[in-house]
Amino acid sequence: MENGVLVKIISKLLRVGASEKLEKILRTSSPSEIQLIFSKLDASQKSAFFNLLFHQKVVSQTIRDLSQEVLEEIFHNISLEVALDLIQKLQPDDAADLMGKLPQEQSQWFLDKLDPVKKTQILKLLTYGKNTAGGIMNPNFFTLSQDSTINKAIELLRTKTQLEMVFYLYVVDEGRHLMGIVSLRQLLMSQGTVLLKDIMDSNVISITVNQPQTEVAQLIKRFNFLAIPVVDENKKLLGVVTIDDVINVIQEEATQDLYRMSGVEKDERVFTPIRSSIKNRAPWLIINLATAVLAAQVVGFFEGTIQKVVMLAAFLPVVAGMGGNAATQTLTIIIRGIALGELTFKEMKKALIKEIWVGVANGVINGIIVAVIAYYWKGMPMLGFVLMLAMIGNLFVAGAAGVLVPLGMKALKIDPAIASTVIVTTFTDCFGFFFFLGLSTLLIKYLM
Repeated sequence: MENGVLVKIISKLLRVGASEKLEKILRTSSPSEIQLIFSKLDASQKSAFFNLLFHQKVVSQTIRDLSQEVLEEIFHNISLEVALDLIQKLQPDDAADLMGKLPQEQSQWFLDKLDPVKKTQILKLLTYGKNTAGGIMNPNFFTLSQDSTINKAIELLRTKTQLEMVFYLYVVDEGRHLMGIVSLRQLLMSQGTVLLKDIMDSNVISITVNQPQTEVAQLIKRFNFLAIPVVDENKKLLGVVTIDDVINVIQEEATQDLYRMSGVEKDERVFTPIRSSIKNRAPWLIINLATAVLAAQVVGFFEGTIQKVVMLAAFLPVVAGMGGNAATQTLTIIIRGIALGELTFKEMKKALIKEIWVGVANGVINGIIVAVIAYYWKGMPMLGFVLMLAMIGNLFVAGAAGVLVPLGMKALKIDPAIASTVIVTTFTDCFGFFFFLGLSTLLIKYLM
């Protein structure tokens, strides 16, 4: 359903008070759709929308993924008792995510009012880094003693109705150290008197509490896990990261990389205050300005050539633009490969050769096309030849730089998504101008 149509339907249902239908729609709407709906409603409609949004069947699926601006407005317009009841019912990891987005004074008020167990769990989660396994894990999980029988395990499992979906059964010793894992299928297919330690798989893949969340997502994706246990340095089981947590991580990382490549802060939205947007974007634009001046200096070296053959100036954007576009394509593939763990330094040579061949091939194809255009437009076959060679050379540089720059930044412990675009486009602009104007200088007598 298109967003505009969805907003109109929501507005109409709010006017007639069709709460049950609204709840059904909200349960199937994503956080981004809910944020869009919220931004389009007037003050009176928002008041009714708040109450519906906090329906128990809706809120746990969406509330933690709403933006900080929307959450602050929501919590400003509902009673503290309603909000407190919500936080008390949320899973600890969801509650911790939510508290991390609220103002400190407000989150502290909620923490002081929560029951001691929930408060302790949330405070413990908040001590871990936001982008670590500990920051996204759920400390409420189901464990069994390795000396339990199958019948005892099934009996205990039936009593744990308040936990998140149990995908795997984690087997621990008396010190809660992770000893093994048992699947639900194994549990149901085994004899009731068999001990868990006799059927458990002791070769358990786990993650440490301080491991980056991106690595957690890569592991779950690589092994097709539904959940993965989180342990400390002594193999003591601390929590579980489930696939729904990882989906959120993947979405966040993808958004963050997209924003970084564009020079925009990930928290900026359509209606972020003007001053904040200027503050976020200006430094990036200043860096781009510096690289543009560098490219202009390269052009300045060939002023004499341009004065003699003025038509060369008309084709400068073509060479530079094609190089920048090709570099962006390569960068997108390489940065995504790094983020997903598909590309490591061992495969760098293979990726470099592949992208160079792709760049050269595209350079030949586009070079021939632009050569034909230059010939029919200006009637100069030599100009078309120079353009073709410059295009091939610049797309070669685009392919090489698109691989080497992000991998080089990763080796220096710098996020490849932050500045790769600026560096690589500087290469393609400078080399593009150099190839085109340098060849034109060498062949100037044929161009005049």
